[in-house]
Amino acid sequence: MAAAAPAAPAAPAAPGDAKRPDGDEWCDSGLGSLGDGPLGPPLTASPGAESPEPLADPAAWLRHVLSFVTEDGDTALHLAVIHEHEEFLETILRHTERSPYLDLQNDLGQSALHIAVVLGLAGAVRRLRAAGAGVAVRERGGHTPLHLACREGHPACARALLGGPPDPRDPRKEEEERRAQLDSVNYDGYTPLHVAVLRQDPELVQLLLHAGADPDWPEPSCGRSPLHLAVEAQSPEVAECLLRAGAQPDPRTFSGFTPLYSARRRPDPRLPALLRRFGAHDPPSSDSSDSSDSSDSEGRAEDSEDEYDDIIINSSRCPA
Repeated sequence: MAAAAPAAPAAPAAPGDAKRPDGDEWCDSGLGSLGDGPLGPPLTASPGAESPEPLADPAAWLRHVLSFVTEDGDTALHLAVIHEHEEFLETILRHTERSPYLDLQNDLGQSALHIAVVLGLAGAVRRLRAAGAGVAVRERGGHTPLHLACREGHPACARALLGGPPDPRDPRKEEEERRAQLDSVNYDGYTPLHVAVLRQDPELVQLLLHAGADPDWPEPSCGRSPLHLAVEAQSPEVAECLLRAGAQPDPRTFSGFTPLYSARRRPDPRLPALLRRFGAHDPPSSDSSDSSDSSDSEGRAEDSEDEYDDIIINSSRCPA
């Protein structure tokens, strides 16, 4: 009896991980599955492409493609982006321009634009934006595409999102969309600038500030400004980007603590010097008769033997 044939090698891993939140395989379906059905042979990238049996009804092809959804909620547009199939993507966009189809979301709340950003496909981001894909759509974590561009460290995608094509019918729309993206907050209350600061990415921080992001916008749990977050992340480079863009050197959290107060209790000696150079003031002693309430609270904490404990607001800890 002949020996059994060796097992076939495992299929290569998928090129990307657009669905990392659950650690699941990011795509269980391929474009070839679009052809398994009553329409006969596997579908090509467009109804006019060569195939063994040319499609008799391109309209039926289009209806089939646009109604296709995987078990994970991915549409044909999601799959075209995931598989980086440019011809198929262009065909779909040609038939769905400015339509709600562009913003359909899968089971993770991701639109095709979210996935293009997560995978770092700046070209696909530009094509989706030009076709009218929404930049304000939020996935299940409340992240807009710009939040994800900052979280994943894709400045080219951020530029494509913020520099969308002008709409001749409404010249103000581009600026309004840019402003809305910069001011959008995820479910943690963070703007894209907060996310870029936490990632300690000076390039993205500068890009957002140049586009008009507010350098002093406080997050809602503790009232920390982007400068507070840069200090907590121990990133002098990001802190300097914010200060040079006009960030206030002495913003206060809801508890009255400044970035300098926080910097003095952390190991990087460059941060206190940087903050003082841009005008930050050391907190006065608690016995200063003319100090304000908030400054007095900082002074009392300054004189305490123990570094003040984390403050818990809405189950979130607010470090100094």
